[in-house]
Amino acid sequence: MMQPYLVNRVRTSDLSVVEETKPKVLDRPISARTAEELTDMMIAVVNNGSGTAAQISGIQVAGKTGTAETGNSNEPHAWFTGFAPAYDPQIAVAVVVENGGSAGSEATGGRIAAPIARAILEAVLSK
Repeated sequence: MMQPYLVNRVRTSDLSVVEETKPKVLDRPISARTAEELTDMMIAVVNNGSGTAAQISGIQVAGKTGTAETGNSNEPHAWFTGFAPAYDPQIAVAVVVENGGSAGSEATGGRIAAPIARAILEAVLSK
């Protein structure tokens, strides 16, 4: 668990770095073994489960899909959260499509949010 911060670096008008935040570990909320097992389960979601729409050729993606009922007459929210590459994460993403977007009651995290997450992951990882 890392200490959160809002500003990564401060630059002058000529783009010289004046100040830069150094990442700081606060605690280890779960064991390394538990984290590895969770990662393996999230990989399985993307490889063979509800998150296959987040697959990226040549890059192992770990993720979890979800569909959240809103408790009223609105359509469900669709979500996907994940990271890549799975065993050397460079990016983490969370996508929520409120009320299912244009899919309405047919919305699921795997169908609606996972493709959006894939596009974000691809854009960042292709830099």
